[in-house]
Amino acid sequence: MVKKKLKSVLTLLDIGTSKICCLIVRFGSDDVPEVIGTGYAPAKGIQAGAIIDLDEATECIREALKQADTQAGRLTTNVIVNISSTQLKAHHIQKEIEINDGRPISTSDVKRLVDGVIASCLAQGDEVIHSFPLSYSVDKEPNVQDPRGLYGNKLGVHMHIITLPETQSRNLVAVLDRCHVSIDMKVATPYASALATVSEEEKDVGVTAVDLGAGMTSIAVFLDGGLVHLELIAQGGHILTKDITRGLNTSFAVAERLKTLHGAAFLSPRDEIDRLIVPVLGEEGVNVQVPQADLISIIIPRIEEIIENIGHIFDKYPYFVVATKHLILNGGGSMLQGIKEKTQALLGGTVRVGKPDTIRGLPTQYEPYAFSTCIGLLKYAMIREKSLTNEKFKTQPIPRKGIIGKVTQWLAQNF
Repeated sequence: MVKKKLKSVLTLLDIGTSKICCLIVRFGSDDVPEVIGTGYAPAKGIQAGAIIDLDEATECIREALKQADTQAGRLTTNVIVNISSTQLKAHHIQKEIEINDGRPISTSDVKRLVDGVIASCLAQGDEVIHSFPLSYSVDKEPNVQDPRGLYGNKLGVHMHIITLPETQSRNLVAVLDRCHVSIDMKVATPYASALATVSEEEKDVGVTAVDLGAGMTSIAVFLDGGLVHLELIAQGGHILTKDITRGLNTSFAVAERLKTLHGAAFLSPRDEIDRLIVPVLGEEGVNVQVPQADLISIIIPRIEEIIENIGHIFDKYPYFVVATKHLILNGGGSMLQGIKEKTQALLGGTVRVGKPDTIRGLPTQYEPYAFSTCIGLLKYAMIREKSLTNEKFKTQPIPRKGIIGKVTQWLAQNF
């Protein structure tokens, strides 16, 4: 497979349940990425990452692209886009092949092994989004990072593969076709979101990034420098807002505003004193006053349920215990007052709220997490140049000139 080179201008498109974000980034003569166009639009026709209305989804994606193109003074034809779906599946597979001709292990042997693993796990109707060789073995000796040149009778690999039903991908392609853009790369949203906030040292030691999004909660587990697991929960911030809508008998928009401005994961004594003015649903001009404690009491059971579901996933994979004891919270839900302390109380370990890396020219008028997935998409596009599947088994060294040279040099200096 011929690897595509990165372009000097990249368009990064984040398709979420609540918002569509777009960044156009240019690598200038100083080798540093700079934002030259931004787009932001409320999401429509998208539910838990899945396209449920082609017309509505097309409208909001087209609007975000148009805003970014207008600022950048160019027309986008290709995008790097995230894949958000509860049907993303993580597979861990171990496989061996025979090496019997007395020669050292070659690049073609490794490729044959990896291709065989991918083919063996790919169910009919599925598409591989990512494939990560985590480690190799030679004659049962584990933890071989690069088996080429070694002698042995058996070559093994432990692989992490992320798949998605092709129908999900086709719906995304159909929407982007309507917007007259093609896809350069697809990136699983939990992976992209994590890359925006997780450091290289944290990935090496072990860390779990939890993205508390609007339509879903996603989990990305890193260990020994790589992504070792991915999981999604079909619960997010919107379910909290719906609970508030029903509990306080108000509109969804009002409930979202109340959650953002006055919501919390803990009750305090003052919450019984402070009063909130809540417009009554369906009765224009009619408001009621409720204690802030009523709002927070609606939020707490649901946020505890989501955190406990995260814990249930951790319990299923005890071999990732090192990584799951160090948590980073991302996404809009990470802005909820007290969420860090609530998560730490229920799951233990250490917890911090992730702060996305900055890029020159990034707009400051939005919430800090608004473009974090786009930043992760950018980082993925760059570090892909140094990933196992794209660099380790090439017979020629990575070129150090042109845009790839600029990208890898900037990456080495900054990440």
